[in-house]
Amino acid sequence: MEIAVERAKDYILALKQAGSFSVEDIANMSGIPLQTVRNILSGKTPDARFGTIAKLVISMGGDLNELVGTEKKKEVEINSMVSLKETYEMRIADIIRSYDTRIEDIKAMCELRIADVKQMYEERLAEQRGFNKEISPYVTIK
Repeated sequence: MEIAVERAKDYILALKQAGSFSVEDIANMSGIPLQTVRNILSGKTPDARFGTIAKLVISMGGDLNELVGTEKKKEVEINSMVSLKETYEMRIADIIRSYDTRIEDIKAMCELRIADVKQMYEERLAEQRGFNKEISPYVTIK
């Protein structure tokens, strides 16, 4: 199966732009050496192997069927695949906010517990002072 390298390059560049991927991101995700990715994207490699192109396309959430023209994906499906990076970033931000809220809740609970313990201590101290006065009016607690 032969595909036009120019068409593959254009498709990969569209995926790169849609997903806001850097060339380094693409190399890391696909396992293809950085220089090879650069050469393909710049057009310096006019005879890139299909296996290499396939790894690049799949790593960015593209569709090989769409690349070779046998099937078109719906725009919504492509956008959802390519925006995976944004989805993870939003989820991480949600988790951080959730933990920050939980930490604030725990701090508030600790402050309430400290106030309760302090009040109990003061009540017991007052009781003790009253008890000692009943035993001996001459003994004072400081």
